[in-house]
Amino acid sequence: MNNYWTYTPSNHIDFNDKLRALIDSTPKGKQSQKQPVSHYDGYNHAKSINANYPEFQKSRQYLTWYEPEALTGYVDIPPPDIDDSDDQIYKISFWQRVAPLVEEFAREVAVKPETGLNYQINVDMMWFHRMDNGDYDNWHNHSFCQWVGVYYIDLPEGKQTLLQDYEGNVFQPDVSEGQLLIFPASYIHKSPEVNERKTVINFNFNVSTKYTLDTINRLKETHPNNYFDKDDGIKPYK
Repeated sequence: MNNYWTYTPSNHIDFNDKLRALIDSTPKGKQSQKQPVSHYDGYNHAKSINANYPEFQKSRQYLTWYEPEALTGYVDIPPPDIDDSDDQIYKISFWQRVAPLVEEFAREVAVKPETGLNYQINVDMMWFHRMDNGDYDNWHNHSFCQWVGVYYIDLPEGKQTLLQDYEGNVFQPDVSEGQLLIFPASYIHKSPEVNERKTVINFNFNVSTKYTLDTINRLKETHPNNYFDKDDGIKPYK
């Protein structure tokens, strides 16, 4: 069984036209990665967590990592400031349509309703590739994340991302232009060489579990000495 999932935003033709124009107007910069693609915004990875979708930016770490004397607690990592520079504008339009699809994936696949858990999405990094004649991408995977999302703006026939599963089987997912592909970040993958324009937006993300308010209230009753933290970030279970 090949583990990948596809989703389609509404009015994807108009959506793709808008993204295509925004990407083409994005200034080219020095590439931090050695990418054989014509236009690639990986040079701004340090800024690319500014996804302009605040609930995807929340993260926290254990207080004990920062204070050796601490016994309990968390350190909340604030989201980055919104970056409205020219090389970030396309991300605003992108998340308006794609964020609901990632939410759908989180509930349908990553943290199913029968678990009784909430979920927290964190988008760690995003970038685009605009490939032209002769461009390609090498085999690679992604670390420090669970999932990879690839949204296809321009997709020539037969040029879908190549995936390799854990048994070494190489396959191309059944995905079309105007669709979002999601697959495990540990899958080895690449883009075959193209002879015409191919444009994709990529992002790495995690989906972590969160307890519901009912679960936390029960914990406070049964083990009050273990409960120490008020979590304002919990959203009602749905």
